Amino acid sequence: MLIRYIEPIGSDLHTKRMLSILERHASPGVSVDVRHLELPPELAGPMLPLEPLYINELIGEVLRAERDGADAAIIGCCADPALLEAQRCVNIPVIGPLQAAVALAAGRGATVGMLSPDEHGRRRIANMTHRLLGAYGLADAFTSVVFVPLHVEGEESLVGNTEVTAEIVEEQFRRQLHALGVDSARTMIEQDHVDAIFFGCTLWGGLVAEVADQIDAFCIDPVVASLHMAEAQVRTSRLV
Repeated sequence: MLIRYIEPIGSDLHTKRMLSILERHASPGVSVDVRHLELPPELAGPMLPLEPLYINELIGEVLRAERDGADAAIIGCCADPALLEAQRCVNIPVIGPLQAAVALAAGRGATVGMLSPDEHGRRRIANMTHRLLGAYGLADAFTSVVFVPLHVEGEESLVGNTEVTAEIVEEQFRRQLHALGVDSARTMIEQDHVDAIFFGCTLWGGLVAEVADQIDAFCIDPVVASLHMAEAQVRTSRLV
């Protein structure tokens, strides 16, 4: 089985790290590879661009994955950009982390809340998340989005920042996850009575295990959940 993970940014900044996470968690007999988009300089940066001018390129990369013989594709962003459109374009499973995570929680009878970095605007992310889950038929399993600030005073935004390194991005996400994310998750459990916490950014992938034992809920890593959902989809389709 070959699963392709598509980074919806215009560089290989996160390729090495994502490949390491995927290979560490892939089931026996599953191969993974990572691709990124080819985007113009104005859409550069370590996170999804604010303007969705990458959509055609992203769908094209999903089509390319199918042509290359991949058995499934993962769109590596918790906003699930172009997911429904991509799913209609190919005959292989296409996985979005948000859809995969909430479906995983719902399959356990769990109610899930989402932690999200605040880089793309709180209102925008909250509204988009609820709309998508309504389209997926998963709204009843979801409560709310709680935002984790990614910066301390004086730090620049990561969106569009072409000077930042992969190491700096990872450390910033790790620092804020430990400093603020754990307490935010505990507050969500207490106030919304959720059974599961979805860490809603793929740049938290591989870091969730560092805090899971401090949180009294089912903790969902977006990259790991997407990978195993892709594996399950492929195996199920082979039984049909």
